[in-house]
Amino acid sequence: MKNFYLTALAVAFSYTVKAQDLSSTMLVTPGTTVMVSSGTAISASEVNLKSTSDSFACLFLNDDLEPSTIVNYDRYVNVIGTTGQNGGNDLISLPVKTTADVTFSDFLTYTDGVTANSMIIPNAPSIPTLFAFGPYNNTNHSYTNYNTATDGGVILKRGIGYRAASYSGQTIRCTGTVSTVSETVEITTNENVWNSVGNPFPTFIDSQAFLAANSTVLKPSARAIYAYNSGTNTDTGTGTFGNYTIINGLTNTDVNIAPGQGFLVANDSSDATNQISFTQAMRTNEGTDDFILGRNANQNQMFRLQVENGTEDFATEIYFNANSTLGLDPGYDAVLYTNDGYDLIVYSHLVENDLGESMAIQSLGLNNQNDISIPLGLKAEQGQQITFSIETSTLPNGVEVYLEDTLTNTFTLLNANSYSFATNNPISGIGRFYLRVENSTLSTIDQNSESLKIFTSEKTIFINGLLLADTEVSIYDIQGRLVLSSFLKEASDRNTLNAERLSQGMYVVKLNSKEQQQTKKVIIK
Repeated sequence: MKNFYLTALAVAFSYTVKAQDLSSTMLVTPGTTVMVSSGTAISASEVNLKSTSDSFACLFLNDDLEPSTIVNYDRYVNVIGTTGQNGGNDLISLPVKTTADVTFSDFLTYTDGVTANSMIIPNAPSIPTLFAFGPYNNTNHSYTNYNTATDGGVILKRGIGYRAASYSGQTIRCTGTVSTVSETVEITTNENVWNSVGNPFPTFIDSQAFLAANSTVLKPSARAIYAYNSGTNTDTGTGTFGNYTIINGLTNTDVNIAPGQGFLVANDSSDATNQISFTQAMRTNEGTDDFILGRNANQNQMFRLQVENGTEDFATEIYFNANSTLGLDPGYDAVLYTNDGYDLIVYSHLVENDLGESMAIQSLGLNNQNDISIPLGLKAEQGQQITFSIETSTLPNGVEVYLEDTLTNTFTLLNANSYSFATNNPISGIGRFYLRVENSTLSTIDQNSESLKIFTSEKTIFINGLLLADTEVSIYDIQGRLVLSSFLKEASDRNTLNAERLSQGMYVVKLNSKEQQQTKKVIIK
């Protein structure tokens, strides 16, 4: 799928229709918005709305058009994918539909006057009646391909997301009327919580307004829009994980939903409503389609951790903001959609009150940038060279991110280095890797202790520099537990502490006297 979620910028062109005579056919070109004032009569018998891969016509109505006026939307659909490769296919919805029932067979007959949808949507060479078009089935975790022999009478509905494809990146025709009322779609939890829905209007809809209106219906750990990008934007761009880009209250907040765009949402099985709402108040004429270009919006303080194996890569993101905690923050944290069977995945688990879910996005408080440990999960096959690195970061200076490998007892400062290792066996799950976030600017060094140097070599901690008074030394592990303490004499300038009984890892050394105070992180190897 190419270019379907739209960043909220001014449209290329728009105009408002007042009472006037129009020719029998009114053409609205891609990137143009037509806003029709209340009480306006349009004499055109047909309104044709056009789109391309990166631009969409928009028709903004306040009242119904005359019953005799037919609205056609020629909706761009991405080229069909190739088995075993990323790319191809699309998630779309019907931006216009007749008030009467429309079957799949009816839909295939729609034509722009030259080519019918049945000639644009690919069919299987061995089964000519099987087409690359159909909804998501959350019982068997897959998309349906409609077969006219058995599914020709299936009713197509507003607000449902359908996976579709075209032979070469073409438009398919939707025809009917424009909805001027709120539309609702039932979502369910069968074998899984995921459902495919879509924008039922020939306008953009505000993604944040959609999330606010449907917050109680969506699963708390997935209170987000999961936008399919077909792998053309795989693992690049903030909020993008595999074939999906996440839009929530934290990331991609300025991305709006294009006319006729489908996407995934997760049902909250504890909510009795099970109804997704698309209201008229969500409509907007603002948008321009550069979604697939990976516009980075609303990064704030965050970092994006990437893993790669030489041929594939995947990423997870950690955010710090004033609205989040160490536990689940609905609308900010977001689980990973992993139904696509990736061979390489990285994710995190919540720091507190872990739900056992794989998080694509975890948000923490701004005051959580020191002495924090984040469990990491990794899926990787045997016999691969895996590399961890920070792909993107907006962390302030002084915030350090260490990767702990508990199997090798190593800490790697990812701000400056990557970490690589070979998988002798398949890896799946959490427990081996942790992210340790430290803030070196919070270390205390007073003027009297500027000459003190604290460092380690093998299993020895060295404290060099003149001590102006008897000094207490306290050593804490990364969880903040006191593991070693000692006293150093006034006027000594070269001191050592035996750390043989400490295991390999990161520790905090604190010096405290009436004259000097200093805190320093060290790594025991």
